[in-house]
Amino acid sequence: MKRLHLMLLALTTTMASAAVIAQVAPPPAPPASPMQRVDANGDGVITRDEAAKFPRLAARFDQLDKNKDGKLTSDELPARRWHQDGQPPMDRQQWQQRMAERRAECFDKADTNKDGKLSREEFDKIPQVCHPMGEHRQRPPMPGKAPPPPAPGK
Repeated sequence: MKRLHLMLLALTTTMASAAVIAQVAPPPAPPASPMQRVDANGDGVITRDEAAKFPRLAARFDQLDKNKDGKLTSDELPARRWHQDGQPPMDRQQWQQRMAERRAECFDKADTNKDGKLSREEFDKIPQVCHPMGEHRQRPPMPGKAPPPPAPGK
């Protein structure tokens, strides 16, 4: 009889836990695009009144309104920001490729004995070797050598 009560208690607890987990709040919505933030009524165009709440956009409204209809559509807005050096922004794949190249360059610089591995000393010098201008950044110290595992049976 006790066993039946314990089984029922376990089943009830499991079901209650599942119900609680199912009620977890949904993830937050992704941030609105610039167009959605400015387009207050959601009609797909930005009027002069909507743009007035954004001073930089309001100042460029006439310049951006290519067809001079008093409204900005998504194709009239700049698609992307360009870097200060005049280069277009990288897409995700280009960025990942560039980061992989940088990691490889850094590894090659840090691997002073060129054995394809980083010793503790080589690893500790990464900030000076790879980021000479970023020496002010402090990394947490590396943990010491792990103790040997206990002998079996002890």
